[in-house]
Amino acid sequence: MKLSYYKREYKSLLKLGIPITIAQLGMVLQSMADTLMLGQHSASELAAAGFVNSLLMLAQLLSMGFCMAAVPIIGSLYGQQKTHEITVALKSSLLADMLQGLFVCSLMAGIYLLLPYMGLDGSLLPLMQNYYIILLPSLLVMSGCTGMKSFMDSINDTRTTMWIVLVGNLWNIIFNYLLIFGKFGFSEMGIDGAAWATSTSRVLMLAIYIVNFAYNKRFAKYRAEWKNAKISLAEMKRQNNIGWPIALQIVVELAAFSGVTLLLGKGGVSWDATTALSSHQVTVQLASFIYMFYLGIGTAVSIRVSNHYGQNNWQSIKDSAYAGYHMILAVGIISTSAVFMMRHHITSLFISDSDPEALARISATVVSMVLPLVFYQVGDGIQTCFVNALRGIGDVKKLLKYSFIAYGVISIPLSYTFGIAMDGGACGIWWGFPFGLSIAGYLYFKRFKKHIDKHL
Repeated sequence: MKLSYYKREYKSLLKLGIPITIAQLGMVLQSMADTLMLGQHSASELAAAGFVNSLLMLAQLLSMGFCMAAVPIIGSLYGQQKTHEITVALKSSLLADMLQGLFVCSLMAGIYLLLPYMGLDGSLLPLMQNYYIILLPSLLVMSGCTGMKSFMDSINDTRTTMWIVLVGNLWNIIFNYLLIFGKFGFSEMGIDGAAWATSTSRVLMLAIYIVNFAYNKRFAKYRAEWKNAKISLAEMKRQNNIGWPIALQIVVELAAFSGVTLLLGKGGVSWDATTALSSHQVTVQLASFIYMFYLGIGTAVSIRVSNHYGQNNWQSIKDSAYAGYHMILAVGIISTSAVFMMRHHITSLFISDSDPEALARISATVVSMVLPLVFYQVGDGIQTCFVNALRGIGDVKKLLKYSFIAYGVISIPLSYTFGIAMDGGACGIWWGFPFGLSIAGYLYFKRFKKHIDKHL
């Protein structure tokens, strides 16, 4: 492909990807705001929030993956400019999203009941339970938000979500400060205050999505079709057929990260649970920050690919995916270089020095975890790009199989071996990630290349 076309493709991906990245960073900053402020308030609350956030992230990504089915469905219709069909797909997908959200909330309620039987640190358990139960109902709200986001992304409107998330993030940061520390007349609620700040910010974002769709001229043509567009059981079935494989694939991938918190929560021979969980939480926040750049570009790839797929333009599908990988690779080199150079100063950004000994233990653990974090970036970049390219063409059923091989067969067992059996703690557990992500990236790329070779 000519360099001039690459430049055009880079420009298109940046136009879509920058607002997505900013929005995704805003979502990470919501969790990071909890981490930063709770770390200043109490190391125990930080550890408890880290454990619960890892569990609830499982539910959030399950819903996010399901809602992402709208991208190949609506995106391909948008490529053909079929307004009525898009509106039918939107109404049907939103209903499917909310039903799936109810199921996820019920599932997570069951997990909440199991917390006392997980062998967790007794001093952390009450904090975890309070934080969990406050956040639980907001998972359904997030399903509505993610459903609207997927629709807007599909029609190439990524800026609206960016602004909505930034407003929600600002709300979350302000009320974190007010409720965690008890400022300006509010009671000091600690970890409970962080949960209430996050929950109410999600309600605010959903309200803005609804009002924006109802009154923004950008969506006038879809509102005009709304009454005549009937919910289609066939479209709901299609949403389920695409959405569940994506959701389960993401859950398997997340299990390699959040599942290890169950192991960390019990502690080890030479390391304690609080230090390990706190270090894990800090490093996860850092890794999530980098990944949001990957995800922004990857989502842009999925949108572009779905639009080209609706036009049956396979050369453009290939070009979009490859251009996206070039961009992710460049981001990975820059970001991990900065993290490696700043590794000794990272922990102090999240945790106060009120307990110098605890801070020193956590900081040393975080520094040791930076190396596996750097090593897995290549594999993470490949898998992020090409899994989104496959989603853009609706090829999702094989993804679950590949993810199970990469994470269930390789990454998680290696994490257990390095972290628990060999007593490597949080750092040992993180050394399982480079292997799983690299295998996943290879399998996704080979699957995508098979499609390209077949059609070109």
